[in-house]
Amino acid sequence: MLDARSIGAATARVGTAATLLLPVALLLVFVRQLVAFRDPFVPWSEDARLLLAGTAWGRTWTLWLVLACLAPILFARAARKGGWAWPAATACILALGAFPAATGHANTPGPLRPLALVADTLHVWSAGAWIGGLGTMLWLEASWRRKGRGGPGLLPALVPRFSPVALVSAAVLVATGILGGWMHLPSVPALWSGAYGRTLVLKVLLVAAVLALGFVNWRRMRPALGRPGGPERLARVATGEFLFAQLVLLVTAVLVQTPPGD
Repeated sequence: MLDARSIGAATARVGTAATLLLPVALLLVFVRQLVAFRDPFVPWSEDARLLLAGTAWGRTWTLWLVLACLAPILFARAARKGGWAWPAATACILALGAFPAATGHANTPGPLRPLALVADTLHVWSAGAWIGGLGTMLWLEASWRRKGRGGPGLLPALVPRFSPVALVSAAVLVATGILGGWMHLPSVPALWSGAYGRTLVLKVLLVAAVLALGFVNWRRMRPALGRPGGPERLARVATGEFLFAQLVLLVTAVLVQTPPGD
């Protein structure tokens, strides 16, 4: 029998562990930005103060660092007590999802900036819901198996709940990805004539592979969950989907640091 309260607590523990890495990641982003911003003729400390206090990027980064430090506290509270900590942690994570848009290509001045900011934020949210939800579900299933509990496992109960989230997230991800490509690329030939375009093509191919694996799970593996061996087969395909998604994130990290062209 599915114990919703214990599943919620375990999910919050996953959130706690994941968000503990956020401040570290943001500090690395700051170091990267400081290296790019740095004036070699002044001390590092002076450049750091100027970047933080004298630029919109620095002020935005400071706000997001505060949220990143708050997120694991809220998830830890949700794991122990639940209640108000869950919506607070959710709001914190949604706000953090806007950081790439606020500090990336989408925030370039121009008439399309509001649309780009909304599209990029939705893109990050949908990727987080799909990939993060899939990873959490697989971790919960693996944890259940490690504890030697009998029965068919958690997937028969979790997959029907997760599938609508995954389908909507995938649709939003594709739509906002197409919109982002249209806004950032000057022409179709730029897809193969520049570094940004070629990296974007690689990302699209990897996303297509993830979508194909997700489609197999949805159409073939999910209906077979009630049969012997069905949960195990779905878990194997879903693991492949999750690993391909990590490659997408890696290519995306390169893409956001590549100038999109004129």
